[in-house]
Amino acid sequence: MNKFKIALLFSIFALVSFSSLSCSNFFVNSLSSKKIAELKSGEGPGEVLIVRDEYTLNELTFKVEVVDNKILIADNSLKRFQVLDSDGKPELIIGVKTTQQFNEYKNFNFGVIGAFTMDSSKNLYVQNRLETRLNSSSAEGSNFSPSYILVFDANGDLQYTMGKLGTPEFPFFYIEKLFVDEDDRLHVISRSFNSWELYRFNKKKRERFIDFSKFEFKEKDDNNTYNGIIENLLLFRNGNEIIISVAFYHDVRFKYRKLYIYSLEKEKFIREIGSFPDPKNVPFGISDDKIVYFWNIEGKDIKFMLTSLDGDIINNVRLKLDPKIIFSKIIPDNEGDLYSYQVSGNTLQIFKWN
Repeated sequence: MNKFKIALLFSIFALVSFSSLSCSNFFVNSLSSKKIAELKSGEGPGEVLIVRDEYTLNELTFKVEVVDNKILIADNSLKRFQVLDSDGKPELIIGVKTTQQFNEYKNFNFGVIGAFTMDSSKNLYVQNRLETRLNSSSAEGSNFSPSYILVFDANGDLQYTMGKLGTPEFPFFYIEKLFVDEDDRLHVISRSFNSWELYRFNKKKRERFIDFSKFEFKEKDDNNTYNGIIENLLLFRNGNEIIISVAFYHDVRFKYRKLYIYSLEKEKFIREIGSFPDPKNVPFGISDDKIVYFWNIEGKDIKFMLTSLDGDIINNVRLKLDPKIIFSKIIPDNEGDLYSYQVSGNTLQIFKWN
C-alpha cells in the first residue's frame, strides 16, 4: 500500500475519532512527487515529438496515461502509440515505422488517437478518430468526428474493431473516456452537447447501455427552480456503479453540485453523496471505490478535497507544480493513484505523487 493510500486511511480514522471538528480544522497536506520517467523530444523509441515555440506548446499532440505501472503514450504528430515500462523504457510501439530500429514495432496507420486504456492482460483499447483538417494532430482538441475503438493484444496485433453495438457498423462520436473495470470489462463514456451515454462491453459483446439524457434533474427552493446539468461521470473499479456529478443552476447562476451513485445492474439511482456549493471543487476521481476527490486549481497549485461516499470531508492535499513549466496535467491511474506529466524544455517528464 503506497503512502498516499496510507494517508487516506489514517485520515478516515482521524475523522471518526474527531468528528466534532469543523472543515476549517483540516490542514492541507502537500504531497511530494517522484520523477519516474523523462522522455526527450524526438522520433526515436521512447521519445515523443513536442511541438512548441519559445514560450508554449503550439499544439497538444500527445497524451499520457498510467495503467498498472505501464506508461501509455499517444503521439499524433508521429501517428504512433507507445507502451513504456515504469522507468520509461519502450516495450511496444504501434504506428508508422521510422528509420530507427526497434524490435517490438507493429506497423499500423492511425487516424487521430483519442482516448485509450489497457486491461490486466495488456490488451490495448485505443480510440481511432477519422481524420479531418480540424483534428489532424490534436490529442485533446475538437474531436466530434466518427471514431472506432481498436483492440490490440499485448504483442500489438490488432484483434478487432468496436463501435456502439460492439460491431463496427455504428461509430462513436465524442468519447470522453475509456475505462476498464476489475473484471476487464470496457466502459466507454460518450457525450454530445446535451447528453451523456455509457456503454459497457464484455469482450466484443455490448452488455450495458445507459442514455443519461433521459433523466431530468430539477430541484425547487421556495419559488425558485434549479435545473441540473450532468458535468461528469466517475466509474467505480467494480464496474457496477457510477458517480454522476450534476451542477444545478438558477437561470445561468451556479448554485451547487450534487453527486449521485447510480447502479448499472439495477439501472436506478441508489444513493446521494452530498451537496457541494463551491463551484471550484470539481469531481476528479475515485480511490479504492471509497473516496472521492475534488480538485481546485490555485495558480500552479492543485488542491484536492477528499470526501467519503457519505459526503464527509476527510482531508485536503496539495500538489505543488513547478511554476516555470509551460504545460502540465494531473492524471489518476486505474487504482486512483495520482500522476502528472509536464513539458520542461524539450523533454516530457512524468511524476508520481504520494
